[in-house]
Amino acid sequence: MSILPKLFVGIISMTIALTTPVSAQDANIDDLEVRQVTTHMGEMDMAIESTNREVNDSIRFEPYQGLFDMVFRRDVVYLMRHGPTDWSKRDEPDVAPTDCDNQRIMSEQGRVDMRNLGSLLASNRIVPAQIVVSEWCRNQQTLEELLKGYSDVDAEIADAIPVETDPSLNLLLSLQGAPSTNVLQDRISSWKGDPNRTGPLLIVSHYTNIEELTQFKVFEGEILVLDPKRNNRVLGYLRLASAAPDVGHFADVFDSPLQREEIALDMVERYYLGLNNREFSVVDGLLSENWYTHTQSQDEVAQDTSGFFDEIQSYLEGMPDAQFQINSLHYADDVVTVVGRVTGTHTGPLFGVAATGRKVSFGAIAVHKVRDNEIVESWQMPDRLSLLRQIR
Repeated sequence: MSILPKLFVGIISMTIALTTPVSAQDANIDDLEVRQVTTHMGEMDMAIESTNREVNDSIRFEPYQGLFDMVFRRDVVYLMRHGPTDWSKRDEPDVAPTDCDNQRIMSEQGRVDMRNLGSLLASNRIVPAQIVVSEWCRNQQTLEELLKGYSDVDAEIADAIPVETDPSLNLLLSLQGAPSTNVLQDRISSWKGDPNRTGPLLIVSHYTNIEELTQFKVFEGEILVLDPKRNNRVLGYLRLASAAPDVGHFADVFDSPLQREEIALDMVERYYLGLNNREFSVVDGLLSENWYTHTQSQDEVAQDTSGFFDEIQSYLEGMPDAQFQINSLHYADDVVTVVGRVTGTHTGPLFGVAATGRKVSFGAIAVHKVRDNEIVESWQMPDRLSLLRQIR
């Protein structure tokens, strides 16, 4: 789920009408290091031993259902905002695009992030056919780090990508900047793919230009995937999982109720996806160090993570294929209430009952308290009585 859900409603609803890729003879999603995080969100990790550098990040993308079009079509355009910058220094009035001493430039962490992004893209075989970049220093630095990341995976990749610096991509309405987004729009609209190279066109521009053209707010280092065949419609986005709003363009959402709600719902969705995928390290990473969960009876002692995972294992011994389906999520005052259903097959011992081979389905309600981007306390209430009735 995006931090700006109203803007991405159209993306989620349109994924049922994807077009056929222009060229996808070698396309295979199984080659990607992809995992589904929530209903509409996925992540791409580094392939094992892809680079000697350690990359502690992943690419987050949305919608998950549009992955094929976003990654394998050569006729799409990646419209990217430059990487994370140091907002303690602002652009001087009327600063020239190439005057790096008097403008906001990339932070050291931003450089690391963009190099990581390049390595992650290369590892997942996402290589642009061409790159076009603004003259501004922060955009040129973004390009430099992306190419370093590609080279970390395969030195020949970066050397082979044609690169162009285009002043028409410069910061909108600034000194020596673009007077409008018309040239940018025409450039995107005319892209039909490179006849000699696979991959999208990558354009590295600025927040103001991108918002003016698409009406989307983008993080630093975020990529919007545009479809020239559909009047430059935004198909989705790719960005680092670590990407966050910047104070320059997202001050209004910092600590806002909307952001807190979205973060809370996102964490809870990933919590259940981790359980369903048996990725318990993912679940553990969402829980605070002092997390505990209340059991159904007030007479029972609350469980810490160790006790909770032991109980989950006991369920899985009896129902190895158990899955938790979220029916509805409700948020209020940093508390997420989940109404769902557990389904599975009783093929092992469960609560002292030998395997029956029966399909079972029972309701469950859970309540999770969220604080400081962690789940700090939970109440788990599966309908055990219904379960027992089905297996006895």
